[in-house]
Order: sequence, then structure tokens, then C-alpha cells
Amino acid sequence: MIKGSQLVGRAVIDMEAAERLGRIKEIIVQHDGERVAGFVVVHRETIVGTGGKRRMIPASAVYSIGPDAMTVRGSAMKEQLAELDSRPRMSDIIGHRMVTRSGRLLGVIDDMLINGADGTIVGFVVGEGVRNKLENIFNPQRSCVHGYVRADSDLHVGKELIVVPDNALIEGEPAAQQGDDKAAPAKTDRAGGWEERASAESTRPSIWTRPTDAAPPARAGAPAEPRLKSETARACETSHAATLGNEAAGEPATPAIRDAAVTTVEQEQSRK
Repeated sequence: MIKGSQLVGRAVIDMEAAERLGRIKEIIVQHDGERVAGFVVVHRETIVGTGGKRRMIPASAVYSIGPDAMTVRGSAMKEQLAELDSRPRMSDIIGHRMVTRSGRLLGVIDDMLINGADGTIVGFVVGEGVRNKLENIFNPQRSCVHGYVRADSDLHVGKELIVVPDNALIEGEPAAQQGDDKAAPAKTDRAGGWEERASAESTRPSIWTRPTDAAPPARAGAPAEPRLKSETARACETSHAATLGNEAAGEPATPAIRDAAVTTVEQEQSRK
């Protein structure tokens, strides 16, 4: 079992072409939350995260995950690429707060546990979050939860909160219980573990979605809503239209608004 954060930054090697493809930047998750769907791999990206070449690798192309690199089959990297872009990332899951059905606040998700042999998601690591860590500084006696919530539990996922069964928490450090990823290559000495798991049918409905900041598109043919205009703006538009009309007719333009004092003098002279 390996943490998702330990995979990010790991080298990716095409073992058929004997070529380094780049490094893992993001882990793509299936909507059901049961397995890894693929990886976002970048090559020659700058230190600030710009430039370089970006590609997606489906989980079915993974051959093995070793301590230094992930090996893939280049001939299988073009499968299901169109679907991967719409699937959630590990970064979309990190930060959700978890609470049990009985009302116990566990903490926030700060990592993900993955079976290195076939890409099954084992659980979500419970973290303290920045706020809880600050509270622990001023209140050392405050109880803390260490462990992970099983990914195969009956999870109810909201926008920021996840409600989990009371027995879904496995307490203790995950690495101490399951060991690290160094044993993974011995279990993946043959192609098929990741490929078989990726092709398996889901056993539950979708629970994870990928958030988007895009505004909903406007309906086709819908008239734009007119903006309200002040009395001053309407008067200026009327004056401007009258000026353009006079210029087009060859008449000199006259101001639309005349001084009140001048108008009064002209009226007195006409009476005389």
C-alpha cells in the first residue's frame, strides 16, 4: 500500500520504448472512488508549474509501481483518454471534512491510500488540517484521530463534508500497519493487475465529481437583458443623436441644452 502523495513527482517510464515520459503530477480517480483511473504526467515543466508537455496515462497501461519509478506499456496509453479529463483528481478529494453518522468529527482528508498491485483505492487518510493543528498547539490535551477511512465504506459525499459509517475508521498509522511500497514490484511481476482492475465494473454509484468554475452557458437565441440607464445618460444619448442628425442634413449643430439666463433675455427682447 502506498500513499498518493508519495506517487506525485515519481518518474514514469515507457518500458516498451525505454523512454522516460516525465513525472506524475496528478492522480485521476474513478467516479465510484474505488480505484485509480489514470495519471496526469508532465515532462519538462518549469519549477512554477508552467510549460512542458502534459499527457494522460490510463490505469490500464500501468505495469508496475516501484520505489523509484512507475513503468507503463506505451502501446496501451491511448485507451480511454477522452474520458479521463472529466474524472475527479486526488486534489478534488483532499480537504473534505469527515464526520461519522453518530456525530464524531474525524478530521479532513489529507492523503489517499492505494494498492500498488492493481490501483485499488484502500482508504482516505485522516488529517488534522491547519485549523486543528493550531488548536492542538493551545490545547495539547485535545484528542486527535490517526488512521484512515475505508474507501469501500458507504460514504455520503457532499460539497465539503463526507458522512461515514461509525465502523469505517481504521485507527493507527497506515504505513506501520501495511508496510511501504517497496514490496509492490514483487506482486506486479506480470502485466494484468492494473489492467484487470481498470476494466472491472463498478460495484456502486458515482460519489466523486470534478468541480468546475465555468459559468453555465447562455441559452441560444435568448435576448440579452437590457441595462438600466439613468436620466442623465438618456439625455446625453438624445442630444448626441440629434447632433448627428443635423450634421447629416447639412445643418449646423446646436446645443440641446441652453442656458436659462440667455433664454430669459431673448424672451424680454421679443416682448419689446
